[in-house]
Parts: sequence; structure tokens; C-alpha cells
Amino acid sequence: NVSAQMAPISDYFVRSYISSGPQINTTAKPDVLFSHAVRMHDASSFQISFGRTSLPEGTKLRMTSYFDGATQHLTASGLRQWNNKSAWFNGSHVLVELIAEPNSTAAHVTIEGVMMIEQFMDEDRSICGSTDDRALSYENRDARALPIGCSAWIIDDPNHTLLTAGHCTEGGIGDVAVIEFNVPLSDANGNLQHPGPEDQYASDVESLQSNYATIGNDWAYFGCFPNTETGLTPYQAQNDYYVLSSTAPPVNGQQITITGFGSTSSPVSPTYNQAQKTHTGPYAQLNGTSIAYQTDTSGGNSGSAVLNESTGEAIGIHTNGGCSSSGGENWGCAIHNSGLQEALANPQGVCVPNILIYSFANGFPDQVDPNNPFLIPFTVSPGNEDPLSNSVEVVLTVNGDTEFLGNLHQGGNEFEVMLPAFQCGDTIEYYFKAQGNEGTWVHYPYDAPATKLSLEVGDFVDGVILQESFEDGIPNDWSASGFWTATESCMPSGDCDGGAAAYFGVTAGCTYEDPNTASGALQTNQISIAGHDGAIVLSFCSALETEDNDSYDLAELFVNNILIDELDDSSGWQEYEYVLDVSGDSLQIEWRFNSVDNLYNNFRGWHIDGIQIIAQTLECNDIATCPADLNDDATVSVTDLLIVIEQWGEEDSPADISGDGVVDVTDLLAIVGAWGAC
Repeated sequence: NVSAQMAPISDYFVRSYISSGPQINTTAKPDVLFSHAVRMHDASSFQISFGRTSLPEGTKLRMTSYFDGATQHLTASGLRQWNNKSAWFNGSHVLVELIAEPNSTAAHVTIEGVMMIEQFMDEDRSICGSTDDRALSYENRDARALPIGCSAWIIDDPNHTLLTAGHCTEGGIGDVAVIEFNVPLSDANGNLQHPGPEDQYASDVESLQSNYATIGNDWAYFGCFPNTETGLTPYQAQNDYYVLSSTAPPVNGQQITITGFGSTSSPVSPTYNQAQKTHTGPYAQLNGTSIAYQTDTSGGNSGSAVLNESTGEAIGIHTNGGCSSSGGENWGCAIHNSGLQEALANPQGVCVPNILIYSFANGFPDQVDPNNPFLIPFTVSPGNEDPLSNSVEVVLTVNGDTEFLGNLHQGGNEFEVMLPAFQCGDTIEYYFKAQGNEGTWVHYPYDAPATKLSLEVGDFVDGVILQESFEDGIPNDWSASGFWTATESCMPSGDCDGGAAAYFGVTAGCTYEDPNTASGALQTNQISIAGHDGAIVLSFCSALETEDNDSYDLAELFVNNILIDELDDSSGWQEYEYVLDVSGDSLQIEWRFNSVDNLYNNFRGWHIDGIQIIAQTLECNDIATCPADLNDDATVSVTDLLIVIEQWGEEDSPADISGDGVVDVTDLLAIVGAWGAC
């Protein structure tokens, strides 16, 4: 069983409506205008949820726990950042106060209720061997993410923000809304206890970039707002971070440490539950972007750093359990995952280095037509420094030759660059650079020239390289073991592509019952992908009916012998689609079934049908050699310029060289950019 490892907890809302009504301070000194004790009897901790609340300048909320005296203050901006919620408080009573300076505008607060966490028994232990060898630890750079119950960690990006597992943010930033450092032990019953609000941070929704597709493609990159009590970011407060490796290395005797906030069960003390713990074990596998290790974890460890003890660098994100008392391995997403690397190169929200701020209203093209110059408008706005407008350039490299495009300023913070016409087969890379008034150079992408933007010349055309519906049985060059066969029997409800399907089961009884463990694989031939430059997309229909237990009756998808996904039970057909991240000139797809035991196998089994692989090929035609040559005299000259002026403002005109729907300044610039003989 290879299962995602969130903690065995759930959060729920308890309504308790209280409103202060409008309140104003008529005294000559700061005053408490309203107070209310929020009581949740027998609660170990809770978070307050606010409704319609107005906090004009000079007013704020103060919340104080009767249990340990922990205090948080929220202004209007802080309340927005915390999404109208408080920090988590220990105990069952919290005092809420509305405080105002003299002469401030009327304020009011509404309390809608509280969020609470329900703790369950740990059902997701992935201990490698018979004993849980994790020990308490006190790493400053590791955090607990709530309410989902995952782990997160500070990294070495420019703003020292955070990584966790993608499945920890499957529901959005709200799943990791609060990031806690310096987490205390849980109480004697295993109920979570929280650090003071000075160690809790609200996550920024604008910063989140994540993906949760498969093992090896499960990551999230995000940041937090400064703390409401200290004004510090997590890194400024914790003063520690993980250094990211550029890639996960091949297995060569390394030891892997996992530190995080996993759950516990007997005989481990309940006070260790979701407190910080660590363990070190051997590195076991590197398969593409999936890494495996025999290091103890449990539910709540999802998102932990995978630390290579040989180098002291993080080589991945822990995501999945797989160990048991009899062996196995736990799994993570390797740091060199291309999507994660792209996110790190293009930070969002509070993750963006804020020296200078780039924005691109129209984005960037992935591909362009040949022989067609095009315009990219953009802005460079002040951050911690003001941009020097005459410093802004685009560094363009075509077929290894680099040029600097300057004089881009259009006034204010507005800039635009006209990229020249390119030819079929050109290799194009570019990036933006600007200098701040204190001398700092800022690039976009921020780590350019190590990372650059790129362009393809031509059009990506979809081509079907595999289509299989099993109407003529299992293809001769495929392999099928176990109960796999092609049949129209035992079919699920609904429709995929009609007719026969590949089926793992015994048609006589429509089950996969067997005196022994039932297992088998359906495997394609080696499929050539040579010459395909774009995306490769696999799609198929699946219908899986088993006892629906995560530890048994495993239905797994492999690509080039790398585990991509574990498929879900569904009584009828369910469609799946994957954008495959593969290298080399061929690929092979495999659907593996394993009942694990010989119990409870009297279910229908697994159907696969409607398999299709689409591969994109870049096609380019240089026939339209000179779109700016409007009079077809093989020269872009004043004659073409006059045609643009004559048709200025017209729509659907041949003089609309840029193709933006209207003849305007972009077409004028296209003429200038293409001036001379075609």
C-alpha cells in the first residue's frame, strides 16, 4: 500500500453567533469597546471564525486564551490575511476584545463560531519494521500545516518561503491556512496543542502553486504573511532553512532523514502525536521523479523534507507511505520534478522577490508563427527599490546569438518590446532585466539567465500514436498476465467506447476470486515517441470494483516501469487523463492489479478501455515570408507604412500585421521592426 500521508484529523465548524453592533470610543485614551468570552466546554483547542467585521484605522481585535495567556492582535489587514479567522488557541475559553484609539471611526465585530479539530486513531502508520524509531526533534525550519495536518519546511528561495506535498493543498490554500513553528507536545489524550500566535502564520492564497497528480508529481510551493505579533516572516523568526539540491541523486548508500509532524499510536506516547519527530533510514530507489527510502513516517508526515544526510541537502518532498512491519518503502516527490522547478523559477504572491515587480498583462506565447514580429507589453513597478527606466532590457538569444533589446520605456511603469520575426527551426530564448535605484539587478524569470523563457516557431499538431478498444482482443504485441483478457462480459454501467474491454477477472463469475493472491499486468508494446516535440497525453476509461481498502486490491498505473497513479474504485466507467513526463524515444504503459491476499475477492474486478495516446508534433511553414510587406514588393518600406496609416483603426484588415484584430501602433512597430528587404 502506497498511501498519501495527511494526519488522521478533520476540522469542523461550530456555530456561535455574537455581534457587538457599532461601537465608538468617546474617551481620550485607548479603550475596550466590546468583549466576549468564547467558551467551548471540554475543547482542547479551537480557532475563532469571524463574520461581518469592520476595523477602521485605529481599531483592532485582541484575543486571549484563559488557558495559557496566549494573545493575538488583528487589524483589518491582518484579519483579511487570516481569512476572517484567528490563530489556534489552546483550552476551552478565549476572550475576544474590540479595542479602539480615541477619535477612531465606529467599529464592530461579529463572531460566527469556532473551528475545531477532531482527532482519530492513527490508521496510516508506515513504520519500516516492527518498531517506531522516530525521536522527538526540535528543528527550527520545520512546521506543522493546519487544518489538513501535514508538514511544511522553509527553503532557500530568495524569500525563504515553504514547500509541502501537493495533496496537502488539494482543497486550496485553506488546507494549509495556518503554519505553526515551535509546536509543543500534544496533551495526554493526543489532542493537538498549539504554539502561541507569535509562532503561527497565515498562508497567502496568491502564492500557492501546486500539483497533485501522481507519486513523483505531488508538490506545493507557497508562502506566509508576516506574523501579526512580531511582524517577522517565518524565516526571519526561525533563522534556518533547507538547502535544495538540484536533483535527487542515484542510490549509493545514502541515509535519508525525514523530520515532520506525524501521528502516533500505542505504544508511543500520545503526547508525541503530531509533535515534531525525526528518523533516519536508507535511501532505496530513484525512479524518474519518484524517490523511496526506508525511513519511518506516518499520517501527518506528508510534506516533510527528504534530507540527504550525505550532502545536507533536501532532495525531495515526502508524500506517501508504503512501509510495514514486513518491509517496503516510503515514497516522495523528487526535487527535480519539472513542474516544481518551474514554480520555483516563477514565484507568486509573497514568494516573489519584491525588489522590483514585473507583470505581463497578456502573458507570454508558447509558440509563434514564422516571419511574424510580435509585441510583449509589460510593467516594472517599484518594490523595495524604484526601477531605473533606462536600464530595462530584453536579452534575446536566437540560435546561440545574443542581442540586447533596449529603449523599451513607454512612460510611467509601462514598457513594451517588439520581438523580431523568427524562422522555422530557430532556437529562441529570452529574459527581462532591470536595475533598481539602489543598484540591484532583477531578472524575469528571477533566476535568469539560468532559467529563460523560450519560444517554438510553428504550430503544435496533435497526432494519435496509440488507440485501442480491444474489439479484436488483446493486441499481439502486448502482454497480459493473470486474469487479464479482452471480453464483453461483466461490463460496468455507463459507456466508454462500447464493445469489448480489457478485463481483470474471471468471466464465469465476474469476480477475481482465486485460491491464491490474484495479480496480473496488462502491458503495451514499446511505443515510439521519437520526433514528437510537444506534450504526450495518455487517456483511458477505468471501472474498478474491489473491497475498496487502501491496503489491498491495488490497481496501479505504470509508465516506463515508474508508478504514476493508484486508481480509485468506481462502479461505472471513469475517465483518466495524464500528461506524461517522459524522456527517451519510447514509452510503455502498464496496468497492474494485485489483490495482496486471497480474502474478499468476490468483487467484479477491473476494466480498462478506450486507450488513447496523443503526441504533439511541431509543424512549421516558412511560406509567409514577409507579413509586413503589405504591397508584395519584397521590401518593407514607406509604402507599407503608408498602408498602415491609411487603414488605421480598421478591423479585419490586411494591415493588421500583429493579428490583434485592429490596425494600431503594434502594426506600425511591426513595419519598423521588419524594415528593409524581405
